[in-house]
Amino acid sequence: HSLTVAYAGDTNFGSTTSSASTHTVNQASTSTSVASSPNPTVYGHSTTITATVSVSSPGAGTATGSVTFYDGTTSLGTATLSGGSASISTAALSVGSHSLTAVYGGSSDFTGSTSSASTHTVNQATATASVSSSPNPSKVGQSVTITATVAAVAPGSGTPTGSVEFFDGLTSLGTATLSGGSASISTSSLTLGSHSLTVAYAGDTNFGSTTSSASTHTV
Repeated sequence: HSLTVAYAGDTNFGSTTSSASTHTVNQASTSTSVASSPNPTVYGHSTTITATVSVSSPGAGTATGSVTFYDGTTSLGTATLSGGSASISTAALSVGSHSLTAVYGGSSDFTGSTSSASTHTVNQATATASVSSSPNPSKVGQSVTITATVAAVAPGSGTPTGSVEFFDGLTSLGTATLSGGSASISTSSLTLGSHSLTVAYAGDTNFGSTTSSASTHTV
């Protein structure tokens, strides 16, 4: 900035203008912090990651521009600051511990800054399993299809994978691999009478194991 002063003069002194004096205003420095909420979450549960950019004294004002969010070295997205903060939401974080950072790109008035890492934890989601049989009732020697359905329990989401084991009481009837959250086996070996059918889901990376309630099948 080229600063001058113009003196208007008075009765005794004439007007005059000073020589220019250069004044320099540098960008104000900033600091950035990042946090996620809720934290921890379960697999498939959305979390909101918020960056706050503060202007360091003696600077003043509200930072503008954009912030890029990272999980380790992987970019999660970019958001524009409003009132000094910016947020993104994601349900895509994998099970485990995540090191979240936010990088403020700076503006004409403010220098950029990078937050310290904030740890966000994603736990396995809970799954629920159910079992059904068809036809029910059946006849001795008739083939029966037993179907297991495994689904995520809110706030978790997604489709469980892995395997399920079918039981008639304590007797294993076999194992099948889930596809689209369900799996089936067929058997014609059920004996005359009432059978208490259950299914045990072994779990996978994203979902914990679980066992269904019993379903009664009559032969």
